[in-house]
Amino acid sequence: MRVIVTGGTGRAGRWTVRELAEAGHEVVNVDRARPSEPLPGSFIQIDLTDAGEVYDVFAQVRPEGVCHLAANPSPSGFSRNGTFENNVLSTYHVMQAAGDLGAGRFIYASSEMATGWLTTEALPPHIPFNEADRVESPNAYALAKYMGEVIGASLAVRYPAMGICSLRINNVIPPDEYDRLQRRRDNFPDEGSGNFWSYIDARDVAGAFRAALEGQSRGHEVFLIAAADTCIEVPLAQAIETRYGQKPNIAPGHGDFQSAFDCSKIKRFFGWEAQYSWRNQ
Repeated sequence: MRVIVTGGTGRAGRWTVRELAEAGHEVVNVDRARPSEPLPGSFIQIDLTDAGEVYDVFAQVRPEGVCHLAANPSPSGFSRNGTFENNVLSTYHVMQAAGDLGAGRFIYASSEMATGWLTTEALPPHIPFNEADRVESPNAYALAKYMGEVIGASLAVRYPAMGICSLRINNVIPPDEYDRLQRRRDNFPDEGSGNFWSYIDARDVAGAFRAALEGQSRGHEVFLIAAADTCIEVPLAQAIETRYGQKPNIAPGHGDFQSAFDCSKIKRFFGWEAQYSWRNQ
């Protein structure tokens, strides 16, 4: 399959480029920044907020599939307006161009923050929680990522032949940055508590993009993706009570160190499960 990967230079994008190329796909990395290391496939430098540039690139490549990872990746450190404008506008441009140029699959990098839970002191009604569990968020980054899902649901109506999947990606940890998780353990309970001490290896993100790209689905679907375990050595129920001051509603049989994110939907659809854990890396 001929695939455009936007943001293929980034933290998760470079692993997605490698994963798809190794699987035999023809990959074109479309990004504002040039790769600092050799990556398979070709590269086109572009400003995704410029609709003319987006359509020019899509007209050249004529992709059969698109993995859209490009975004301002940080919920803080940038202006709220700039974060929202960049992430929403680029997503709309890329998704519309993909539909107009006849792409059959579109996989969007949404975020765990689109759930809203990471920007409030409230707890989900139950743990693990799934794609249907969401609370409104005042955070510009979280709102922009959720708006990308709204765009996906809307453009799935305009382009019924293009299956659109939104992956709510957890905090991405490249293989050589597992020390970041140690800092969460060292600074328990505050550090990492916003997403209930969840994470995901960048290689698992790449695998999820490949699974969704090569899979079959209709319309717009949303999927949570996270590592199967938490990044701490304290049982999840105890950790939440320590941090939030209230007992969580945890499902019977949920393991002490299992993630608070229920990723069973993407397993049902595409057979994807997280393969990497800090406990054995």
